[in-house]
Amino acid sequence: MSKQPTVILLLLIAAVAQETAKCVTAAQDLPDNFPKCKRDENFDKCLVDAVNQAIQLLKSGNKELGIPPLEPLTVKKLVIDAGNAPINLRQALKNVKVHDMISTSKIQRYRTDLDKHLIICDSKTDRIEMIGDYEMSGRILLLPITGHGKANITLVNTKIEHRLIGEPFEKDGVKYMRLKEYRVAMDPKRVYLHFENLFNDKTLSEGMNRFLNENWETVFNELKVGYSKSFGLVFRELSNKIFEKVPFDNIFLS
Repeated sequence: MSKQPTVILLLLIAAVAQETAKCVTAAQDLPDNFPKCKRDENFDKCLVDAVNQAIQLLKSGNKELGIPPLEPLTVKKLVIDAGNAPINLRQALKNVKVHDMISTSKIQRYRTDLDKHLIICDSKTDRIEMIGDYEMSGRILLLPITGHGKANITLVNTKIEHRLIGEPFEKDGVKYMRLKEYRVAMDPKRVYLHFENLFNDKTLSEGMNRFLNENWETVFNELKVGYSKSFGLVFRELSNKIFEKVPFDNIFLS
């Protein structure tokens, strides 16, 4: 009898054993330089410092956790709709680079209820600059607006409330948490808007950009729900790269 089938069988068994070992050891821990917090009376205060440090450590990304570079943050597409008067507008932003969001962000306060898998925090970001390709059509204060080209949308001194709503799940008998919702509420002190090539006419484009910046508060107040939803989706995807890989008790020490 040939020994070849026996050799092949042994190789298959070894391969299966190796894959099984990978599954058993699939749980990851936070990087060694990440600070951790115990679930005690100082937990929320501890989280403020810990997450502020972690955010800065993640600026260049983390291959083990699958997190891409965050400074600048690359967003493939943002679609912003506002359908009610006085703003009836659709913006589609593609190939967006978000600058300064990580470098200038500071968590200020946490309120957590881990029994309900709820995390709420307030942050302040000095500058969020979004640069990308845009397509836009609709009306603003009865004025028609249309165009496509390069866009720059910059938010200054933005207060953000982050509401993370999680749900538990088990993997290999170990508890994890995934975020089913990440709600964002954005409140900037000032917004600067610039869209190239509006109406495919330089003079009309300059006039409309001037109008948009003179009336930025009215314009952005109608659009910020759309921006908040879009960033909430981005933040949920990034956060779940950690939550779905690192066990719950390895993130929040018991």
